[in-house]
Amino acid sequence: MHTRFIDQFDVVLLDVSHTFMFDVDRFSDTEDYGATYRQIGGNLLSNGEVYRTISALFNSMMADYEDPNCYDSFHPVLSYLKVLPESKPLPVDEIRLLAQVIAMHEVGTIPATHAKALHRLDETHRLGIVSNIWSSSTLYLREFERVGIRNLFDVIIFSSDHRCIKPSPYIFAKAIEAFDVDRSKIVFVGDSLKHDIAGAKAAGLSSVWINTDTSQVDQITLGPEFIIKDLRDLIER
Repeated sequence: MHTRFIDQFDVVLLDVSHTFMFDVDRFSDTEDYGATYRQIGGNLLSNGEVYRTISALFNSMMADYEDPNCYDSFHPVLSYLKVLPESKPLPVDEIRLLAQVIAMHEVGTIPATHAKALHRLDETHRLGIVSNIWSSSTLYLREFERVGIRNLFDVIIFSSDHRCIKPSPYIFAKAIEAFDVDRSKIVFVGDSLKHDIAGAKAAGLSSVWINTDTSQVDQITLGPEFIIKDLRDLIER
């Protein structure tokens, strides 16, 4: 009988973006934030003002996101918008609209193929989520419900609810607390060496790296226990 790598574990913790949700973080220079803003009822700001504000916010948050000093104290989008020079003078309702625009560009979609893979994993393991997001979790949970996976997870930890981000061990600890099992029986699955794999190691967990770019293998310093190209590979290997 074939023994899979995950058969040695009781719990599978998962990242979300680029693990089973795709087309995320749409913050390129060509994004039409103004169209999204008007789609949800915004009319006070010009398209240029919306673009400049969201671009400034993205740059500010990304700088902190990559700063190890901010791993244990990373604030959600609304907190940044309230102090950002471009948005600080705006009415509260406008700040909330801008936060919604950012959330709509951050969240992606979950393919039916990957929802099916999660259902397969749920047949043999307890599941949990530990995911870095900048916005409110509302749209993420709505997407979970759309594809029928919301009830598969014993615990869902989104960083914006806890003001810290992976690789901080604290955010992993919040998920581990929900499972009455030894850490040796928990494996974390994610696509980022810096945030997912290093974070899992710091929390004392085994890890699976989803690597879609084989050139990155040479960059491994804290190696994962297992490497796959797609979450679906975990079901068979």
